[in-house]
Amino acid sequence: MSVIVLFAVSCNDDEGETAPVRLRRVVIAYVMGENSLSAAATADLDEMRRGAAEIPADCRLVIFYDNSSSTALPQIISLDSTRGETPEYEYPEDIISTDSAGMESALKRIIADNEADEYALILWSHGSGWLESEKRRTIGIDNGSNTSSNSGTEMEIPVLRHILENTGIQWRYIFYDACFMQCMEVAYEMRNVTAWSIASPAEIPGAGADYTAMMPFFFEADGFAQDIPETYFNLYQNSCGLLISSVMSSGLDNLAAATAAALSSVNDFPTDGVQAYCAYASGTGWKPEYYDIGSCINRWTGDGGYAAWSIAMERAIPYRYATDTWLTEFSSLFTAEITDREHYAGASIYVPAEGRDNDNDAWRAYDWYADVGRLMDR
Repeated sequence: MSVIVLFAVSCNDDEGETAPVRLRRVVIAYVMGENSLSAAATADLDEMRRGAAEIPADCRLVIFYDNSSSTALPQIISLDSTRGETPEYEYPEDIISTDSAGMESALKRIIADNEADEYALILWSHGSGWLESEKRRTIGIDNGSNTSSNSGTEMEIPVLRHILENTGIQWRYIFYDACFMQCMEVAYEMRNVTAWSIASPAEIPGAGADYTAMMPFFFEADGFAQDIPETYFNLYQNSCGLLISSVMSSGLDNLAAATAAALSSVNDFPTDGVQAYCAYASGTGWKPEYYDIGSCINRWTGDGGYAAWSIAMERAIPYRYATDTWLTEFSSLFTAEITDREHYAGASIYVPAEGRDNDNDAWRAYDWYADVGRLMDR
């Protein structure tokens, strides 16, 4: 792969100054670590620093970093192979990293200070998908008290979409280093702000990605959609396990149409025998809301319906990886294993149920519901 380095240089006759270099790609890692993952955030920041030498000369990694330290304030730092590590901004006081205004301000600051042809985004934290915050189906937790508590402000998905829209950036990809984020509801909601969504439909190991090993792939022109999930998968395939996939946004409208067509003649949506990604635990409010979309379509339409539908799925989700088992915090209630590998799509959907009015109502606010889910809501 050839790398073209672009220099945008202009001279000031009076001062002899040169304009900043315009970069090919800036990857922004937005690390929301003021929660129980604080130690992992510190470890991953160190991994990023070790991997900085692998950043191409025309690229840069910029990190918004907030952990549970009571002595260090949130900060923005940049890493590249030319300048090394550069402090860009230290906040004068603690902020809530999952607050919409704070996130939008940070992203706009980074974009303004690091001009590039394109941008990509890593969202690092706890994650739990699309559902309402009291069910912890969101991205990020910031407890606002610099402790390891997981009680605090969370970022809901429609809010995240609006923030990314407000940056004015068409993101090359969003990599969610967080649990449960590869939902059709999330990917479809983000389809107009990012070209790719890379995430797991299930829980991921607490240590998360290996940023030293994965660093070169974050900056690839095209191969990142395969190499990021594949490298992540290889890290855990012989240990605690991992499920991960890449969703291509340009294929999602066709996949939504194919799913709507497949569901148009279905009147019953049973989930027995369907690949599940979460356990029921009455004490916490967690339920098996997340089911693999491929397994669902096969269960509801049969082999013929699945075969026709899978053409669109293969285009929209071309890279899918899964170990036979993975770690789960619900091990006493749930065996986290692939039960339907043949129809594994690597992305989940919500299946509405009686007695879950709050969840069902929240689901109806999503674009996926308007174009697909409404056919299940009858």
